Amino acid sequence: MDMERRRPLIRVGTPIRLIAVIILLVFGCACDDLFQSDQEYTYRVPQQTGDGWTTASLGDMGMDTVPFIELMNDLQRQDDHPVHGIVVAKDGRLVFEEYFPGEHLDLSNLRDGYDLAYEDFDRNTLHCLASDSKSVTSILLGIAVDEGLIGGADETMFSFFPDYSGLSDAVKKQITLTHMLAMASGLPWNEGYPYADPRNDLVAMINSEDPIGYVLSKSTVAAPGTRFIYNSGTTNLLGEVIRRTSGVTLSAFAEQHLFAPLGISSYEWYGFPNAPEMVVASSTLYLRPRDMAKIGQLYLDGGVWNGTRVVSENWVTASTSEVIDVSTSESPAQGYLNGYGLQWWLGTFDTGDTDFYTAAGWGGQFIIVIPGHEMVVVITAGDFEDPDYDALLGIADDYVLRALGN
Repeated sequence: MDMERRRPLIRVGTPIRLIAVIILLVFGCACDDLFQSDQEYTYRVPQQTGDGWTTASLGDMGMDTVPFIELMNDLQRQDDHPVHGIVVAKDGRLVFEEYFPGEHLDLSNLRDGYDLAYEDFDRNTLHCLASDSKSVTSILLGIAVDEGLIGGADETMFSFFPDYSGLSDAVKKQITLTHMLAMASGLPWNEGYPYADPRNDLVAMINSEDPIGYVLSKSTVAAPGTRFIYNSGTTNLLGEVIRRTSGVTLSAFAEQHLFAPLGISSYEWYGFPNAPEMVVASSTLYLRPRDMAKIGQLYLDGGVWNGTRVVSENWVTASTSEVIDVSTSESPAQGYLNGYGLQWWLGTFDTGDTDFYTAAGWGGQFIIVIPGHEMVVVITAGDFEDPDYDALLGIADDYVLRALGN
């Protein structure tokens, strides 16, 4: 999608304050009334809930509260901002957590498409991760490699689908799990159409009587490993690889090997209507934002959560290292995201020229990991029509990083 470099999520302060001063001088209004909106938000330390997170104040972690107060006041001045939740962890402590009402994405009945309904989000609300599900699927594939269920990411795609060997050819035989993970399989895919349009490849795959065959029957348009083509279909095949090698559904594998070790007790992950044993690995996972932050913290700590090894450090490093360059036209956030690892996006914030990596999902779902500052930022949102992902990532750039000072 084409975007400007960045449009701020909100336009901050100075012009409003200048107008207020002029009104004061002309009309003699009370200062407290004029600046009431600037005083509406008071920072509060996230609640300690026994969910595995230790909470702390921003000040305890050396962060300034003022940018967060400005952020909240700027959001509260708008009636139509898309943000549903913001969670920030610094040095392994949860330091900020706020939620807003908005449109909830309901994928529970995929046969009939999706629904949007008003939701008063809070810390206990399950939120659709959309394509953040891809990053979780990558973690699960790494665990399957660690467990010896899969020999490695250099194994070929068709070696896991011998029942579809008739759809292979000399080029498709070369596609490996790494190519699939890096969106570089060479297989064509188009999710540019609206998700209510049957021409959208993901919609067509979900409605197909044979989701696996739908993907594998496509003819390559580029040599494997040479071109970035965003492809939810190959992610769903990765989920099926895990199911076929482990003998359990992807969601059951996730519960045992990822969710339970992270203390994630509440989730939903929906399957294909015509192949219910096959989970929609690319798109339909629901987690609470605090649990999304655990995914980020797991990666920030090299695959360890609260002292327990969950996934190998080698897989974390491989996942978050650039495998293929992403052209501007392929980036969902042209101002920030410019590379791709193994189902994780790579980018750089303007503030301090700070590198980060992130899971990124439709509507503005982000699990942002900023290794240089030992920080995780989770953003959930409902920006489903003409989404401005640069503006949402700008929350981390323009406010959260600014709270670190110099």
